[in-house]
Amino acid sequence: MLSRDKGMNSAFFSSIVTMDETWTPMFSPETKRQSAQWKHTDSPPPKKLRVSASAEKMMVAMFWDVEGVILTHCVPKSTTVTGQTYEDVLRTKFLPALREKRPKKVAAVFFHHDNAPLHRTAGVHQFFDDNSEVVPHAPYSPDLAPSDFWLFSTLKDTLRGCMLSGRSALATAIFQWSQRTPKEAFAAAMQL
Repeated sequence: MLSRDKGMNSAFFSSIVTMDETWTPMFSPETKRQSAQWKHTDSPPPKKLRVSASAEKMMVAMFWDVEGVILTHCVPKSTTVTGQTYEDVLRTKFLPALREKRPKKVAAVFFHHDNAPLHRTAGVHQFFDDNSEVVPHAPYSPDLAPSDFWLFSTLKDTLRGCMLSGRSALATAIFQWSQRTPKEAFAAAMQL
């Protein structure tokens, strides 16, 4: 990937659109560091209750590049994610969002996703044959998945301690986070 970027005068990484999915709980407790508080030396220690993440969660698929989030797809409740549903999201949601938000990228986009079985189905391969080139993802290489080491951890840290009332509130919080996060943070994550 680095040699390809060098061959394209450092334009390869800025041409990549990456995608991944994650489960996001409606409530996730703060970390010890986030819940730390200053106290006087004479004060009794604060009482802390054990809090766990909520059982209700939502699967979120995010498509993004060096400029920010292109599409956030919240998987409907009780939907099984298959190759067919992934292909439908690519055709009916991702492609229109890419055309609207990154019209210059439509003709020359390099798409990156991991090797999940649903990403390797015949319909998904056909979609990419018709629309873009897929950047190969080496097996067992989490360092090549910027969604895992930057995007989702940053998003989930922001949502820690927030009690969200439902799926639409969670979707709104994710959208607001993507709007507040500076473009430079997305570009830096892609260059790591």
